[in-house]
Amino acid sequence: MKAQASQRKQLYRLFQYNKENEAFHVQHTTGDQTKTEAADLSMSQATKLIRSLTQNWAVFDSNSQRHLYILSLLRQIGWTKIVPATGKEIADMGRLSNWLKSKKSPVVMPLQNMSPEETSKIIVALENMVVSNAKKKARV
Repeated sequence: MKAQASQRKQLYRLFQYNKENEAFHVQHTTGDQTKTEAADLSMSQATKLIRSLTQNWAVFDSNSQRHLYILSLLRQIGWTKIVPATGKEIADMGRLSNWLKSKKSPVVMPLQNMSPEETSKIIVALENMVVSNAKKKARV
């Protein structure tokens, strides 16, 4: 049974009405490169994709050295936000979560579900972003 109209509308909002984002996530969910639209999803696939896109993919394990290093890299990149109640600057986990869900991420899955090898790919990508930001600042 095909995805319901209400599910497709919610997915379009989650894709930010971007056809490229839509195609990426539909292909990733279905495993079929020929399917590129939310209308190609079944009800269960649409439900699974909505649940996946609305959960926080940046949940950390504070006992993992790799996860703590990722926090450090986020601060170096400038992916931070201020907590209004305390005025402290913290890593922007929402931004990381959105990045992990995008096609820009080398591994498209929640951080907690990644193997050490997959986490290493995320670290390398973030380290490259730190280097890229440093080069941009050096030119200015």
